[in-house]
Amino acid sequence: TLAVSHYIVWLACIAIVMGAILALAQHDLKKMLTYIIVAEVGYMVGGAWLGNRAGMTGAVLHIVNDALMTLCAFLVVCNIVYKVRGYAFADLKGLFAKMPFTMGAFVIGALSIIGVPPTCGFFSKWYLILGAIQAHHYDFMVALLFSSLINVVLFFRVFEIGFYEPFSDHEGHEHHSAVMAEAPLSMLIPLYIVTAGLILAGLYTGDIVNHIIRFVIPEGFI
Repeated sequence: TLAVSHYIVWLACIAIVMGAILALAQHDLKKMLTYIIVAEVGYMVGGAWLGNRAGMTGAVLHIVNDALMTLCAFLVVCNIVYKVRGYAFADLKGLFAKMPFTMGAFVIGALSIIGVPPTCGFFSKWYLILGAIQAHHYDFMVALLFSSLINVVLFFRVFEIGFYEPFSDHEGHEHHSAVMAEAPLSMLIPLYIVTAGLILAGLYTGDIVNHIIRFVIPEGFI
């Protein structure tokens, strides 16, 4: 019913806002990403219960996109843990110099999670915002935009630490230049396959929506 759908969308808004706020309070990459996922689930649940085609399209598209974005982010975490033995923000110092290929993929994944055009995350959020406007659920739109702005702060904080902070070795000594010590090829190949999938999902969003998602959405959504 309409009352139930409103209630679920409000719960989704709470999940989105709380996930973003709790992510902001974290001091390690793994926990930060975990709370971001809470907000991402709120996107999908809220979009599905907006009750219109744009919202459902955004929800289904975000399921696909979020699978790629989350996989990319946690493959990056795996690479970092393998080489640095930690994922606290203090362990990320100088990683752009130490692990440029891993961190390059991280940048693409982060921009997708933020929703920067023309990444795939932008297009699913675009559909979700359109659905929220059509359903007059401006609370959902505000929650989504709030979460996206928090994501900007979260990821640019990581970029700042990884790019500008001096690299710390295992003895605690700081160096302004770090010897490149990238993850092995067996870990980089899966990461770059997923990253390529992220890029392709953004470039071919129209085809994905028109030729796949259009047939998944039940009849009756307008």
